[in-house]
Amino acid sequence: MTERYLDDLQDEAYRKSSLYGDAACEAEASRPARTVAATLAEGDGEVDCAMDGHRQERMSLSGSWRMQDSDPTDPGDPAPNTGWFGRKAKASRGMAEKWYARGFDRGDWREVTVPTTVQRALVGLGELADPYWDTNSIDELETHGQPKETPVWFRRTRAERSDWWFARSFDAPAQWRGRRLTLRFDGIDYSGTVFLNGMSLGHHAGMFGGPDLDVTRLVDFDRLNELVVRIDQASQSWNGLMKGSPGFGWHYGHLISLGIWKDVWLAAEPDVAICDPFVVTRSIGPEVAVLEITYDVDNSLAEPVALTVEGEIRRQGEDGDGRRAGSIGANEGHPVRFFCRLEAPNGRSRYVAEVTLRNPSLWWPAEYGEQALYRLKLGIRQTAAAGANGLGQEAADGGDCEEVPSTLMVGCTETTFGVRTVEMAAAQGARPEADYRWQFVVNGVPMFIKGANWCWPDPMLEQREDLYARLIGLARRGHVQMLRAWGGGIVEEDVLYRLCDEAGILVYQEFPLCWGPMDAPHTDLGVLDRQVTRSVKRLRNHPSLAMWGGGNENGEHGGADEGLHLVGRRCRGIDPSRTFHRTDPWGGSAHNWNVYHGGEPLDAATLAMPSVFYGEYGVPSMPARASCVRFVPEEALTAWPPTEDSRGWLAHFHQFSLKDVIKVMRYGAYGPIRDWDSYIAYSQAAQGESIRFTAEIQRAGAADGKTGFWYYKFTDLFPGHSWGIVDFYGTPKLSYYDAKRACSPQSAFATYDRIGGWKAGETFEAELHAANDTNQALLDAEAVATVYDSGLNELWTGRYEVELEANGRFKLGRVAFELPGEAERLTPFLLAVRLQRKAGAASSGQAISDQAITDQAISDQLISDQWYEFNAQPKTEELIAFEQAHLHDGNEYPGAVAEEAFALYAGLPDAPMRRLPRTSLELSVEPSDGGGLIRIRNTGVVPAIRVTLSGFPVAWNCYLADNAFGLRPGEERAIGYEAPDGTALAGLTADAWNAPAIPAEHALGAQAIEKPKDRNQGGRSHD
Repeated sequence: MTERYLDDLQDEAYRKSSLYGDAACEAEASRPARTVAATLAEGDGEVDCAMDGHRQERMSLSGSWRMQDSDPTDPGDPAPNTGWFGRKAKASRGMAEKWYARGFDRGDWREVTVPTTVQRALVGLGELADPYWDTNSIDELETHGQPKETPVWFRRTRAERSDWWFARSFDAPAQWRGRRLTLRFDGIDYSGTVFLNGMSLGHHAGMFGGPDLDVTRLVDFDRLNELVVRIDQASQSWNGLMKGSPGFGWHYGHLISLGIWKDVWLAAEPDVAICDPFVVTRSIGPEVAVLEITYDVDNSLAEPVALTVEGEIRRQGEDGDGRRAGSIGANEGHPVRFFCRLEAPNGRSRYVAEVTLRNPSLWWPAEYGEQALYRLKLGIRQTAAAGANGLGQEAADGGDCEEVPSTLMVGCTETTFGVRTVEMAAAQGARPEADYRWQFVVNGVPMFIKGANWCWPDPMLEQREDLYARLIGLARRGHVQMLRAWGGGIVEEDVLYRLCDEAGILVYQEFPLCWGPMDAPHTDLGVLDRQVTRSVKRLRNHPSLAMWGGGNENGEHGGADEGLHLVGRRCRGIDPSRTFHRTDPWGGSAHNWNVYHGGEPLDAATLAMPSVFYGEYGVPSMPARASCVRFVPEEALTAWPPTEDSRGWLAHFHQFSLKDVIKVMRYGAYGPIRDWDSYIAYSQAAQGESIRFTAEIQRAGAADGKTGFWYYKFTDLFPGHSWGIVDFYGTPKLSYYDAKRACSPQSAFATYDRIGGWKAGETFEAELHAANDTNQALLDAEAVATVYDSGLNELWTGRYEVELEANGRFKLGRVAFELPGEAERLTPFLLAVRLQRKAGAASSGQAISDQAITDQAISDQLISDQWYEFNAQPKTEELIAFEQAHLHDGNEYPGAVAEEAFALYAGLPDAPMRRLPRTSLELSVEPSDGGGLIRIRNTGVVPAIRVTLSGFPVAWNCYLADNAFGLRPGEERAIGYEAPDGTALAGLTADAWNAPAIPAEHALGAQAIEKPKDRNQGGRSHD
């Protein structure tokens, strides 16, 4: 009997269940699909059907609006109260004065531009102090936040406690008179009521689309129309809402967004429309791929209509955005054209057709192949009246259908998709009926997933494509293979998925439900149903979307688990091509917060929590000084340590407390921490080490059932101290490069049981591994492992032949030798593991990345290079005892305990990594088109440790291939960089933990590097 896993148990429960929140969504999901034949059309021309002649007719209502605030309705106590007892309900000023009424004078309302959030508009108007700057957030909460009895970060600001009214006028196009009209909102955050020409169109809740309102009888063609939207005050809690949760006060700066954050449209609907296309790759063979194309036909006419659905599939070619050209079908560049005959009854009906694609170009994740994308267009024509069988007679005979003259208004649709399959297989050792299938199999190839958690990048919900492009560009260059769109965030935008489609980055999309969403009635299942349905339909054609999830850390539930069950049932019903995970961690994955939150040692705590898949782990850090002065005054960096009076710092710590910093110091105690510069450097080193250690434990276990990881995390939502390895401004921390090396597609690396505590005379043990997570074999390569003592003398060296097939991995061997008897030679000691091609071996061009400039690094022979530090943290017995006394619930540092902690870390007696034997560096720059090379040479006789480039441009179109690496004596490394032609690198320097800083030759005297915009004066942009 085939073993069943948690996926199967869930699906069985969904099939049995009739749970729903919205009747229309249930009818939508339950609508059967009628199979229709897809007949290939002859000829190579584009389909000349209604697809191009009758595109959706719509008018944007975004742009200039008016905005005003009002006290919200008082529902009374107990609510709602009509006055028999208790406090009677009271209408808000806006409702009492009928601000929604036609002809109401709104001349004194603020002028704003929609889309926007209220906070973004108020900052732009100068009425709200920039919440990203210094103490502004905490000032507002302490002075005006309510209710006062709650902790300061959980209060609501004045903006969050108000209703906000938006209004605009518009003329309806005269040619639409007599047409069916729909008012469409792409996103209202979070809830509100819509009024048109003084009439309420009802209340809506949910920020990920809607409402869509029939306004056929309300739109006036003879005078101005007045559209008014009342946005409700922000909720006190995120629980039960499908909304990004950190800004409510538990994490990051406090900011609960609200407003009309996406576009608004007025649309003239066709009589018959084709909509909701869905393309699934059913199978991929040597020469063909079988596609299943599902679509709905919406017929608003009373009678059935005989139609021809015409389709075209074309490889998305080279265009202004630089997307690659390709081929489709037997002849390169020629589209596949097909048609289906059907009779559409009144209302909405669903159809499914099978289309065979010859010689398809497949979509692959990065490092495994290209990211081929296709465009499907579907249009309709009215054809001859149907016969008794529901088809025209000509269609029944296999001939051409006669097109009939008609004034019928028809609609069309199109979508982008990729030819690829994603399946989930059971990992080795998986527990039947308890674990999910955790092995990702793409196009038949099992893959070890190297990924990161993703947090949406702007709390004021500004959907900037250049910001998303910057972050996805860094993710691609950082070898991130999958992003977990974390369930504390949002259902991400199309721009993210389009960029991930193009970059070959898979996405696991969780719905924003955190920590046990409640059952009904505390969770509105109708809102949940409508929002999930819209989101799944919007995103399901993206090839980068690999899996759906019900949210973040929703553990065992005390009720019926209605909310998550409904989300899963809806995801699997509307998109059966993808698996659904109830939450993460669940069914075999783990979040390791014994490290950091629990205060346990990185090595022991990680090894004590083995997991088939790691969903969250890591340590926070502070961004670079240049980013810090964009959110606090520069003088704030002169005072160490922070105290309870350091309000600007507290506002930018991820949990608003001194404990955020103290918890990190136990993992970054590389030396005395007596200033911000030391803390910044050591926290980023600790963050990189935490990511790498677990990543390589997982990677080494790939042959034994481990299938991947998502480190926590890639992006930041607010400027400040955080887990992001790329800061709020789009600048990589040094830990970004540590994570990048840990995710290198071809790599040799080490695993070990202990980072510190090695004693003289002990046997040092480590295991050496090689992995090849690409579609190219790795041949004629070797790995070299070297152990150095604290004098940087070689203690041990091993060399290993490496030949790995595509998607292969191998245990190279075991390091085991007796450490020297002198303790001073082991404080610290280091291990370097280098993977390189043998002399004379040709590069495949695929070993590192297809980022030709950025990742052509070092030399043609080097593939990967990892450096490990042992006994590098000189903790005193007093400090060790202090840390042991503050674990888990005790890992909090109020009052004098914080002062004691800072004193102990400041009093560390040594900085072993800083007193290694000294060496020297040479640095030069060789510009070329679109970038160039930065050459660094170690001119000394000992290795240079943690060689760091500083002063590289922070502009969003500049990328650096490597940083914070090791260099052997005499070694030169050529680091690729990308930058627009003419970008100067004046001010670029290089140093190491054991080498002084030097400026770059051939870059001096050039124009200065562009500095970031001054953040001290307010504003909200990242760049």
